[in-house]
Amino acid sequence: MTPDKIDIPPGTPAITGELYKPASAAKTGLVVLAYGTDGYVDNARGPWKTMMRGYAEELAARGLFALIPNYFARTGSRHDGSAIDDIATKRPDWATALVETVTHARTLAGVDPSRIGMLGFSLGGYLCLLTRAAAKPKALVSYFAPIFDGFGAPGNVPFAQLHHGKKDKPPTDVTNAARIAAMLRAEGTDVAVFEYEDATHGFAGPTAADTKAAADSKAATLKFFQTRL
Repeated sequence: MTPDKIDIPPGTPAITGELYKPASAAKTGLVVLAYGTDGYVDNARGPWKTMMRGYAEELAARGLFALIPNYFARTGSRHDGSAIDDIATKRPDWATALVETVTHARTLAGVDPSRIGMLGFSLGGYLCLLTRAAAKPKALVSYFAPIFDGFGAPGNVPFAQLHHGKKDKPPTDVTNAARIAAMLRAEGTDVAVFEYEDATHGFAGPTAADTKAAADSKAATLKFFQTRL
C-alpha cells in the first residue's frame, strides 16, 4: 500500500505525514501512530519503520485511516537514535506537533472526528499519554513507554491498552505499566494491561519471546482499534 504524503499545519517548521486510507468511502476512524527515539527508520535495534507501516496498512485494511507524522521535523531531530539526547528540551515541541496532527486529522475527508485513536511506541507512547488531555482520543495504545517526570494534565480517554515486556529495563519496564494504568483508571479510563514474559524493549530481539510478544501485541492492538473506533 502506498500512503499519501500530507502536510500537517499550522506549526513551524512544518511537518508532514504518511496517510494510509481504507478502501471504503464511508466515514470512519483514524489512528495517529508515533515512533520512538530512533525515529521512523529500520536499524540494528529494530525494524521500526517496517513495523509501523505494517500497523498502518493493517489498520487501513480493517477500515480505518492511519497517519504517521514526522514529528521530529518540528525540532530538526534526526532519525538515527540521537534524538534520545533531545528528550529533555524538545518534548514540548514534539507534543505540540502530535496534538496538531490529531487536530488536523479530524478535518480530513472521510474521517469521523469523534473516532480518533493514538498509538505510540516507547517515546511515542509517552507522547501519546502526555497529550491525552489536549488530543482527546477515544482510544489510546501505548507500548513500553517511559514515565520521565510525569504525564501532564489529566485526560478523559475512554479506552486504553498498555503493552510492556517483563525483561524490559528502566525507564520502560513493566513497573511503568502498573503506574500508568493506575493513573488512567483514576481518570475513568477502561485500561487493559498486557505484560509479555521474557520480552525485551521493542519486542525486536531475536528470541521466541520477543517474536511472540510482537505478534500477540499487534493482534490485540488491531482488534482493539477495530472494536473501539
